[in-house]
Amino acid sequence: MNRRWFKGDTHLHTTNSDGILHQYELIERCKKAGFDWAIITDHNFNTVEKSYSSDGLTVIQGQELTGNNGHVNVWGAEIPFEPPYNLENLEAYKAITDAAKMRGATVSVNHPFCSNCPYRMDLDGIGMDCVEVWNTIQHSDNNKALAWWVSKLDSGEKIGAVGGSDFHRDYGVRIFGMPTTVTHAKSNSPDDILQALREGRSVVTNTPDSSMIYLTAEEAELGDTIALGGGITGKITATKLHAGFVLKVFNNSKIIYQHKATSFEKSHTAHFGIREKGYIRAEIDYKLSAPAKKILGFAEKTFLTAQGAPTPETADELFWAFTNPIWIE
Repeated sequence: MNRRWFKGDTHLHTTNSDGILHQYELIERCKKAGFDWAIITDHNFNTVEKSYSSDGLTVIQGQELTGNNGHVNVWGAEIPFEPPYNLENLEAYKAITDAAKMRGATVSVNHPFCSNCPYRMDLDGIGMDCVEVWNTIQHSDNNKALAWWVSKLDSGEKIGAVGGSDFHRDYGVRIFGMPTTVTHAKSNSPDDILQALREGRSVVTNTPDSSMIYLTAEEAELGDTIALGGGITGKITATKLHAGFVLKVFNNSKIIYQHKATSFEKSHTAHFGIREKGYIRAEIDYKLSAPAKKILGFAEKTFLTAQGAPTPETADELFWAFTNPIWIE
């Protein structure tokens, strides 16, 4: 199947909820960023009545179900209810998401381990197609989401991992496009983009012009399944590796290839053997310097922690990019 890479964002807000950009302003910014697709997900409001194309940018219908128990994105189909919604418990959320899925919607749980507005229900009960592993500018809570998602992969569950900038405005630092989700899809039509997200055919990276990771196992690509046989060979190519970045390839929980950049590398390619059934995936990690960790800790305490809640421990290491898996059977 011939696929191409398409850049986009799964989580964007306009003045129809609590963003500062009108819909047309947000769309223009997406075009300038080089996006191929964007999903507008205003809180409990259907800004995009029907997905459409604007000068090659696919604008996908979406909405963020927003309640005290958690935030859930619904993409690609209209929610057949009028707000205000009943969001008192998991059953109330599911009544809405199940009805939307009957119309063809894709459901993604947002920032499940956020220290400011976490998901407070049973994560296994909502019936998600995707999970937002990386929410907004990189911070420690995303490590928890990544660890949870990896635990699901280890148990054999196939949940597409995505990133969303959760853009409302820039707060003195760039938020827009951080992170960017790059889908490997047949086209940038709404159906093809959403199918790629559900099937885990995506790489999540820091910005639209940041590092990319290209991972294959023989002829298999992200989201595919390949037979192990007596052993197969994988290939990894990563671009724009800064000094100190560590590229890792995992076969289940084991690191089977690792490379640390000592200076900027435009591109790095390697081949490796695969010996275990399960999956392979890749990520780029980086360690925080003491000053950077101090700044991040201050930002997390000031902006990313609920009032009165304990400040979470700031991570020593964060991820810069990661892939969804290739499945090995």
